[in-house]
Amino acid sequence: MINISELNSIRRIGQKVNIVLLLFSILTSAFILIPGIGFAQDHQNDWFYNPFNQYSAHHRPIGAVAIYADKDHPAVQDWLQGSQMNINAGETPWGLHFFASEPDGPVKTVTIRECAPINPGHFPVNIRFPHNADAIMPDHPCNTDGPVGIYNRASGTYHELFKFSWNDGNPQAAIHRHSRLDDLGHGSELAKRPGTSATGTTRVFGLLREWEIMKTGHPIGHALAMVLPYQSSHSMMMLGREVWWPAVGMDGAAYTNPEHNTGNIPYGSLWAIPPVSKGGPDLDTLGLTEKGKRLAETIRDYGIYVVDGGGHPSIRGDQNFSQALRSELVNETRKFYPYLRMVLNSVPDDGKVVFNVGDRPWAPSGPVKKIIPGEFPAGGGTPLAPNTAIDLVTSIPSHSSGKASFFETVILFPNPAKDRITIIYNENYGPVKLEVLNVLGQEVSSKNNLYSGANLILPDKQGAFFIRLITNLGSETYKIMKL
Repeated sequence: MINISELNSIRRIGQKVNIVLLLFSILTSAFILIPGIGFAQDHQNDWFYNPFNQYSAHHRPIGAVAIYADKDHPAVQDWLQGSQMNINAGETPWGLHFFASEPDGPVKTVTIRECAPINPGHFPVNIRFPHNADAIMPDHPCNTDGPVGIYNRASGTYHELFKFSWNDGNPQAAIHRHSRLDDLGHGSELAKRPGTSATGTTRVFGLLREWEIMKTGHPIGHALAMVLPYQSSHSMMMLGREVWWPAVGMDGAAYTNPEHNTGNIPYGSLWAIPPVSKGGPDLDTLGLTEKGKRLAETIRDYGIYVVDGGGHPSIRGDQNFSQALRSELVNETRKFYPYLRMVLNSVPDDGKVVFNVGDRPWAPSGPVKKIIPGEFPAGGGTPLAPNTAIDLVTSIPSHSSGKASFFETVILFPNPAKDRITIIYNENYGPVKLEVLNVLGQEVSSKNNLYSGANLILPDKQGAFFIRLITNLGSETYKIMKL
């Protein structure tokens, strides 16, 4: 028979066991949160792990109305010159070294390198780096892309640096662009690039993360990004001189060198594996590994955007990919590569521009003179359906639908806002004017000829402001809080 003293001893042992089990559970949970080791959580509320807002093309799945190019299409014929996709990881150095800095991380002044182009962005620039920057920051030579992305959690600012060199703690770069990860990740006006990709997209847009692949059963759940050959010296020629939104530009040589960009694939075009119902393969019959199947499912369901030129068809990835993982995925792409097709209606005709040699980046000589974003659910437009293809069933309201139907499509975000807002609306109504009013109704600033996806800088003063939206149908006023 157990006495009271023995019973209390057993209880104490049981309590200790419970504490140990609780600590083990906590440590296990912490372990699976660490990216780069294969068991990362989704981090749905963290912009670093889940970048860009809901209006970004990064987050738009392909819908049932998508129209896929057939095998004889010139762009598909160019694509079929290849047989596999490489993984351009940050370490290669053609992918992206992507880091988040702590609020108390060291602030370094980044200066301009001798290999900078004509429009390098703002230099010098003060950027807050991670605490362990000395150990993790790369030194890239000028003859590579060498991109680095730094997300400042405290300010929400994202800095993208091209041809970056840590330079023993005296960092340098050839190009600097800054934006926000709660924005779109792509541009809305020709030649105005939020990122350092040739198309103007940030390098986080469509970025494949190592932890997304390594977490068994995890749906990647966003569009991907790829680069394609464009130079005469490359082993094949794929890219032409057509730009489809969300792209807003091309590689620099495309505007000047007649020997480059003689292919048929547009910058910004969306490629995907068609579903079985539209002539695509049953992925279960391709002999894919678990990782390979999830990669193929993402390309089938979300697609992969052409964002830049490069020496070989390649998917962009972060710096955490090992050589073994890259080799495994390249082998997997061989199994589904022949089935990829261009989505012909990922963008309407007025979202496509054609350049010729000698054109300025902002002045194409083709029939469409500027990109009109926002008329389809890929990126800056109000979604008509959860897909990147034009919805051929749901019609866009016409001008005759009146004021009410137009203003129902208007979205101003974020609200509250730190320094700027983005306007989203049904762009069948053309450009609009925005006025910023103070609480007394006095105009503080204004901007004309804005299109859906455009940004408006807010006054420095914190507090409440009113945004008056003026169109040919009338006006409407919205309240915005400035943090």
